[in-house]
Amino acid sequence: MRIAAVPSSDLRAAPLDRRSTGVARGDVDAMDRFIAEWGAARPDLDVRYLATLGRILRLSAHLRDAVDGWLRPFGLTWDVFDLIVTLQRSGRPEGLRPTALTDACLLSSGAMTSRIDRVEKLGLAERRPDPDDRRATRVALTRRGARLAARAMAEHAARSRHIADQLTPAEQDELAQLLRKLLRSFESEVPPADGHDSGSA
Repeated sequence: MRIAAVPSSDLRAAPLDRRSTGVARGDVDAMDRFIAEWGAARPDLDVRYLATLGRILRLSAHLRDAVDGWLRPFGLTWDVFDLIVTLQRSGRPEGLRPTALTDACLLSSGAMTSRIDRVEKLGLAERRPDPDDRRATRVALTRRGARLAARAMAEHAARSRHIADQLTPAEQDELAQLLRKLLRSFESEVPPADGHDSGSA
């Protein structure tokens, strides 16, 4: 079945109010509009998930754009930042095995190899022999990488805290508990990587 194209003039969103969204007009966001539009276009679909997962995905995109912006002055991209702060967070001067980094950064082994190569070329990390296994290697920060990771992480923490502070401490705690419940549904069976739990920044 072919679906006829909708003229762009017909895509103008209708005004939303408390009756269609359940929230005051000033509190309506893009997801409220999407839910209302889906309700009109496909009343057979249950799109209540957009109220939660839709906002998580949309907020994630906004946050990634914001993070890219405040990392740019350091000459960093997210993938480089993620790796060097993971190494710094581990607290292990001898570094981590690539498998631990793969788990922590949620990447395939091939993608992690490429990322390590890139960070190594930047002089921020280096491969070293594993003191516990001569057949293996570890990835460790260079002095330059450690300094840059510390500076960039301080900026990241301050900026992130400013965003989080739009919620009260109680709201932050409640949201953290709910997000933890969702995250554990994906990660509850994943063992800690190299003795350290995985995470983002």
